[in-house]
Amino acid sequence: AAGATKAATTPGAAATAAATAAAKATTYPLTVTDMLGRSVTIKAKPVAIAAISPTTVEYVFAVGATSKTRSASVRFPVGAAGAKDIGPSYQPSFELIAAEKPDLIVADSVLQPQLKQNLEGLGVPVLFLGAQVFADVPKGLRLAGQVLDQQGTGEEEAKKLETTLSTLQARLPAQKPKVLVLNGTPDDFFAAKPESYVGDLVQLLGGDNVAKGQPDVGRFPGYTKLSLETILTSKPDVVLSITAGPPGANTITASLSSNPAWADVPAVQNKRVAEISMEIYLQAPGPRAGDALGVLAKLLYPDLTP
Repeated sequence: AAGATKAATTPGAAATAAATAAAKATTYPLTVTDMLGRSVTIKAKPVAIAAISPTTVEYVFAVGATSKTRSASVRFPVGAAGAKDIGPSYQPSFELIAAEKPDLIVADSVLQPQLKQNLEGLGVPVLFLGAQVFADVPKGLRLAGQVLDQQGTGEEEAKKLETTLSTLQARLPAQKPKVLVLNGTPDDFFAAKPESYVGDLVQLLGGDNVAKGQPDVGRFPGYTKLSLETILTSKPDVVLSITAGPPGANTITASLSSNPAWADVPAVQNKRVAEISMEIYLQAPGPRAGDALGVLAKLLYPDLTP
């Protein structure tokens, strides 16, 4: 009887699964609005995808697809290692991209909008995705999933990130720290404002960014310069640093921690000065945002329970 029951119910379960899969399948031709606000029409399911920045490579792999290309600095995911190196994100080789015969190019809406005309000249649909702030990441995952016929995975990954954020926010203590985020070299660094990617993550976790309200300074939006006097007056409880330079070189963290001029800063006094990953907070913002939030939460709130 048990066998009969199983045999009777299995086809129904299979039919339900098939219907669910069909409901999540993308219908082509498909027209979407990308993250530069462009209308993009894709005639058929993309098979040969050319993602051309660290962030876009991660979007493509995160939803279960693969890319034939990668920019030179891509180190994640491992599956992207065999993709064709097309050079740096800011100056990729259009010839190398074209040589892979892609039927879809996925470009970076934050890093690469200036490449739009050149990329469109390759005669292939170009979809711009990016991550200027956390909210862009679930949006990018859902859009990548839709375009690449991986809607179920895109939605699942987006919801995971949203759940990670809401779970962390629900556990935050009432007392919020003053935070300073620095990026650059020990001799020349900028402060991340709430409008930057890492600044947005800090703000979502309740951090009071001491660079808020300052004007943009430098080539990257969302960053400014703060005088030592301003920093001393703002009294940050936590200082986070993203140091540029080769591995093993002097870090911003080490430099300011041993600098007598910073001795009165609460973060230095309490040894709450830390280096954070250039890759996940600056070079490749995107699907690893959950990991990025987890690291920040522990640095901002050392007593936060797992």
